Amino acid sequence: MIKDSVYASTAIQTLQKEEGLDGIQIAKDLNISPQLVSNIKHGHRKLHKDIAQASMKIYDCPEYALELLHQFSDGYTAPRLTGRAIEKHRLALEEFTIQQVREVIRILEEVSLVKPPGETTAEERERIKEIIYELLDAEAAIANLKAILADEYQISLKECIRARKPYWKAKGWI
Repeated sequence: MIKDSVYASTAIQTLQKEEGLDGIQIAKDLNISPQLVSNIKHGHRKLHKDIAQASMKIYDCPEYALELLHQFSDGYTAPRLTGRAIEKHRLALEEFTIQQVREVIRILEEVSLVKPPGETTAEERERIKEIIYELLDAEAAIANLKAILADEYQISLKECIRARKPYWKAKGWI
């Protein structure tokens, strides 16, 4: 499911903008040529997964990571929300996230998951698909809010995840 390489021009542009880096600095950091960085940035070459992986270890840039993970996973992870209907400001994104989470709670309260999957009707399966859609919407909103908060408050999302893992293990979640 993980692609070997992807066109990552928007991801590289995001990295440059968010971290204030030029192509030469990225090339030095990743031990690649400045021309390769330029070609990736302009969509002439693909970014290979080994370089992408190295870049995610070097840079703690959640929006960049969000874009890369979405592209390399072939859309399996949440995308970076950049559409016209999305205001990137943390307060607007907080409201958007609350709205999406409320929609998930509403549909989960409406739809019963008690029946075994093999016993559901076509109509019930459609309602369950709606749950999945709402969960995806909330997941995208939450992922983007995490990235914006980490960036604006200069909190390492990587460190937050590392610090939270023992808690998840203690709870028996992982």
